[in-house]
Amino acid sequence: MINLFQAMQAFVKVADAGSFAQAAAHLGVSTSVVTRHVSSLEQHLGIRLFQRTTRKVVLTEAGAEYADGCRVLLAELEEVESRATTTSKEVAGDLRIVALGSFSLFRLTPLFAEYQARFAHVNLRVTLTEKRVDLLEGGFDVGIVTEHMIRSESLVVRRLLKSHAVPVASAAYLAQAGQPARPADLAGHRVIAAPLDTSPPSWIFSKDGGNDESVALDASFTVNSMIMQKQAALGAMGIALLPLEMVADELRAGTLVRILGDYTMLNGDVAVSLVYPSREFVPRKVREFIDLAVGYFE
Repeated sequence: MINLFQAMQAFVKVADAGSFAQAAAHLGVSTSVVTRHVSSLEQHLGIRLFQRTTRKVVLTEAGAEYADGCRVLLAELEEVESRATTTSKEVAGDLRIVALGSFSLFRLTPLFAEYQARFAHVNLRVTLTEKRVDLLEGGFDVGIVTEHMIRSESLVVRRLLKSHAVPVASAAYLAQAGQPARPADLAGHRVIAAPLDTSPPSWIFSKDGGNDESVALDASFTVNSMIMQKQAALGAMGIALLPLEMVADELRAGTLVRILGDYTMLNGDVAVSLVYPSREFVPRKVREFIDLAVGYFE
C-alpha cells in the first residue's frame, strides 16, 4: 500500500528541486526510493506528474496543480505537529502587522509588549496607516483596523471594540466662535474631519429619542489622521469628532470641551477589528497573536 505522506514529500521535493537526485539527497534516501514514491503516486492518482527527459524533470499541468495542494497539506501537518511538540519560545520569525495609526499610539503598545514578552524570538514589523489597505497585497499577516479600511476580500473579521465618538473643541475656539446649542448651529462653525472617502458625509445626532438631526459636513480642515484632528482641535482650528478615550485626558484638563453634550452621535463611532486571511492554515506566531489580541480587548 502506498505511503501517501512519504510519496507527497518526495514528489514536492522533486518538484522544487527539478531533479530526482537532488530531492533524494535532501531527504537522505536513494534516488531509487524517490523514483518509486513518485511512480506509486502517479499510479495512485492515474495521472502523469512529470515530463521526464534525459536532461530535466518538468511538472505537467496536473502535476503543478497537485504540487500546490500538497504544499498546503504538508504545511498544515507541520503546523499541527508544531503546536503539539514545540514550546512558546520556539515561535520565531517576523510578524507583519498593519494597524490604525491614531488608535495604535494609545491602545496597542501594551499588547505588542505583552506579545514580545511571551515570544521574544518574534520580530514585530508594524505599519501604521489611516488609509484603506489590502492585507494580502501588502503582505501583512494580521491587521488591527477600522472596518472601512479593509479592501481585501475573503478575510476573517473579528470586532475588538467600538469606540464612542464625541464632538470636541478647544475653549479658545469656543470663546471666539461661540458654543453651538443644537446640531444645526454647526453650519456656522469650522469643522475638522477625515476625508469623505474614510468618514461619513454627515454627522447624525439624536436627543431623548426624538427625531434624528443630520448635519452635512463642509469641513474647513480635513486630514486622514485622528491624531492630527485632535491637534487641530487643540489649536483652536474648529470642532472635531474624536473617540472619547482619545480625548479623555484633555476633557478632564479642560484643554478640550465636549459640545452638544445633550445629544448622542449615531454614526461617528469607530469600530476597530482584527482581520487576517481566511484560510485554515494560520502560522502559529499569527494564531498566538490573534488569541492574545482577542483576550486583551475582551
